[in-house]
Amino acid sequence: MPKILVVDDIPAIVDFSKEFFEDAGFEVRTADTATGAIAAQHEFRADVILQDLNIPEGGGIHVYETLRKENDLVPIIFSTGKPETLGDLKQMVNVSALRKPTNPDVLMAEVQKQLASRPTAAQAAPPPPAAPQPVQYNPPPPPPKLNR
Repeated sequence: MPKILVVDDIPAIVDFSKEFFEDAGFEVRTADTATGAIAAQHEFRADVILQDLNIPEGGGIHVYETLRKENDLVPIIFSTGKPETLGDLKQMVNVSALRKPTNPDVLMAEVQKQLASRPTAAQAAPPPPAAPQPVQYNPPPPPPKLNR
């Protein structure tokens, strides 16, 4: 079951998104501030984050910067009512942006696209260390016998 973190400070958007994604088979967590979003991601480890750009306690950019500093490359889909910010957001790593209001079909298509592009746990994990090779001991040959 894919996991999504929905971050918005407008309760109606959070409620709609939670129900929409749960009905689609997602496990959903929500937050309404930047601080809450970071804490939720630390605990929940969402596969994708859908978040408003303008949220209290630091904003969406703060969430992005904090998670990237922690090497968390979770895809983030920003939603904003300010179309002038969309171009700037698309320059960020593993980020997409949608203009509010967003058609639910477009939203779901973007979430699925981001999930498909995310590396699986096996792809993201470092390779296991090589098994140690057995050490073979070859004693030196005995010294030659001296005839006296």
